[in-house]
Amino acid sequence: MPFGEVFVVAPERPRSAMGHAITLHKPLRLTQTTLTDGSRAYSSNGTPADCVTLGVQEIMNDEVDFVFSGINHGPNLGWDVHYSGTVSAAFEAVMIGYRSAAFSVASFDPEVHWETAGCYASQIARWLADHPLGPHELLNINIPNLACEQIRGIAITSQGPRQYVDRIVKRTDPAGRPYYWLGGTLADRDAPAGTDVRAIADGYVSVTPLQLDLTEHGLLKELEALTRALS
Repeated sequence: MPFGEVFVVAPERPRSAMGHAITLHKPLRLTQTTLTDGSRAYSSNGTPADCVTLGVQEIMNDEVDFVFSGINHGPNLGWDVHYSGTVSAAFEAVMIGYRSAAFSVASFDPEVHWETAGCYASQIARWLADHPLGPHELLNINIPNLACEQIRGIAITSQGPRQYVDRIVKRTDPAGRPYYWLGGTLADRDAPAGTDVRAIADGYVSVTPLQLDLTEHGLLKELEALTRALS
C-alpha cells in the first residue's frame, strides 16, 4: 500500500446530515466484514464521529498516522459542513489528536467517477504526509464528478454560501395527522469567486482549510463595549 496499512470503519447505513453527533445512550457495535477487493473492514451502528473513535482507539489501539473521512458520495460545501457527518468525522479525529482530511465527490449523480476522486485523494494525502497542518486544522476536499481529463485543476478556497429555501414540506398521513419532510432547494445565487461552491461549479477540485475554533476574533474588541455597558 502506498501509505501503509489501511483500516476502514464505516457506518452500517447512510448517515447524511448527521453532523457531529456521538452515541451516548445505547451500545455501540462493530461488525467485521470483507470489501470487494478482499480487504478487511468494519461496520458500526454508530455515527461517523463514533466510527473515528472506534477505529482509532479500539481497532488500531491509537497507532494512527492519518484519519481520512470519505470518500463521500455527495457535496460537502460551504455552510453545509455544519451538517456533514463526513466533515464532522474528520473534526472528531482532530479533536482527539490526529491529522485528518475529509473527501467528497461533489455530486449526487448515481454514476460516480470514483477513480478521479481516488486519484486526487491520494495526491493530497501524499502532500499532507510532508506538510502537516496545525493541531486544530483539517482540509475539506470536494472533487467534481468528472473524468480526470475534465478536471481543470485544484483551487484553494474559502467556504461559500449554501442557503436552503422551502425547507419544510407538510403532508397528511392516512389518519389525517400532519407529518413533515425536511429538505429544501438551494437559494438561487451566484457563489463568490474564491469559494468552494464556485470552484466546483467551474470544474476545479476544491481544497478548503477548516479549523476547530469558531470564534469570530474580529468581534472580540468590539464586544468589549458590551462589558462596559453592562457593568
